[in-house]
Amino acid sequence: MPIRMVEDPNEKRSSNTSRNTRSTGGGGMGAALIPLLFSLFRKNPKSMIFVIIAGIAIYYFAGSKSCNSGDSSIMSSLFTGLDFNPEQYDNVEIFEPLADNVNNPLPEKISLEKFAPQRLNQGQQGSCVGWGSAYSARTILESIRTGKNPNDIAFSPSFLYNQISLDGCQGAYLNEAMDVMKGEGLLPFQQFPYNENECSKKPSAAQMQAAAAFKMPGYNRLTQGDTKGIGNEQVDMLAIKQNLAQGAPVVIGMMVGGSFMQDMMGADVWIPTSSDYNMRGFGGHCMTVIGYDDYKEGGAFQLMNSWGSEWGKNGLAWVRYQDFATFTKEAYGIYPMGNPNKPLSNKFNVAFGLVNTETNDHIALSKTGPYIFKTIKPIAKGDKFKIEVTNSQECYTYVFGKETDGSNYTLFPYTEKHSPYCGITGTRLFPKDYSMQADDIGNADFIAIVVTKQPLDYKSFNDKVNSMQGNYENKIADALGGQLLDGIQWKQGETIGFETNGGDDGAVLMVIEIDKN
Repeated sequence: MPIRMVEDPNEKRSSNTSRNTRSTGGGGMGAALIPLLFSLFRKNPKSMIFVIIAGIAIYYFAGSKSCNSGDSSIMSSLFTGLDFNPEQYDNVEIFEPLADNVNNPLPEKISLEKFAPQRLNQGQQGSCVGWGSAYSARTILESIRTGKNPNDIAFSPSFLYNQISLDGCQGAYLNEAMDVMKGEGLLPFQQFPYNENECSKKPSAAQMQAAAAFKMPGYNRLTQGDTKGIGNEQVDMLAIKQNLAQGAPVVIGMMVGGSFMQDMMGADVWIPTSSDYNMRGFGGHCMTVIGYDDYKEGGAFQLMNSWGSEWGKNGLAWVRYQDFATFTKEAYGIYPMGNPNKPLSNKFNVAFGLVNTETNDHIALSKTGPYIFKTIKPIAKGDKFKIEVTNSQECYTYVFGKETDGSNYTLFPYTEKHSPYCGITGTRLFPKDYSMQADDIGNADFIAIVVTKQPLDYKSFNDKVNSMQGNYENKIADALGGQLLDGIQWKQGETIGFETNGGDDGAVLMVIEIDKN
């Protein structure tokens, strides 16, 4: 019978800071004030003068620093700097984080500040998506990759923003920015200067061709999955820290307003006021997470903004973990691009094994064929276990199982939304928050693990396997065809490991036969 997945008990499930407040976007403040203003004007018409003066003050102090174009409806149009589209965000692939800190200990603090360009001001244009994505995050990646001064290689926010801006330069969607950086690339700042007064200038054909040299490998969203429904995904705090620890900045969409805009000049940490948590009149703003510190204010993330060096401390500020979870609506992890000391490689360096969920002990395996492994001792029917995969180079990981009728089905990615990409290196346990369970029918189950350097169309792969005749392991191998790498040197211990110089299109196969009684 095939392996089935059962939910882990609460004490074994992944933990994460949950957000306790959500915002519906801009505009709430005005609706809430209408009854109050009506009553005030009726009793004292002269009070209108006070309201007008107060409105001018709000516009001056809040509007000039927002991620929008600075019109008179500042508090209700802030979101136009970064438009949130839950449906589009829901379609972005979900990052599969590493296992907990026991298997992958994280440093207590880290900062990518030395790789960040100087903090500039986006001015009176709703271009924060261009600044947070291209100028900040992508420049940091390039500085890490090349070892060069970030101010010498900074990327243009306008090259990106002008291609995706909404009507009137009023904002953009973050996922569209990610798509451009992955599919089209970017241009250096000097080759496409920033102009806060217009966003209609589009790159020429020659500029688009030059930008292709600066494509980024990819991205995925750092959320806890789909358990809360569209528009209510929880930011995955551990995944964000894992990305930062390996030199990958995180681009976020955050609800801002109130004291975040008015009281942060020269401030090191944002401490929201009680009224900030209502998020009335708040709007969307794109920034970059460049660090974290588990001991600062009880734990905080370091953000890079695009409101000049006067905001925060030199354009940077810290936000406490719980506040970050409350106000952040979107988080995108950008694939690492290596560094001069550890460039990206086409090598495979992977270890895998089975782990008993209850005892955390490895289930011993022995090699019985070129790519076939078998449990040394049968496991008990009903036992629960996970697959452990450890990678030291970026790769794509897929897990398949044998159905009752001999057909192939996918165990990981769990859904089409989950990313098989393992660019953040370390140990993962599949499935997350679930375990595989040996049922009480039959005496053996089969699992296949496929590791590749390039994405595998696993739906087509399944169809190909299921169209073939023969035993399970041969069908899997035949479906991979010329991609299957030969001459692999295996290392046996608690886990099974291998290293190979395989080409970019190569694949490594491991078929595990799990005996049970």
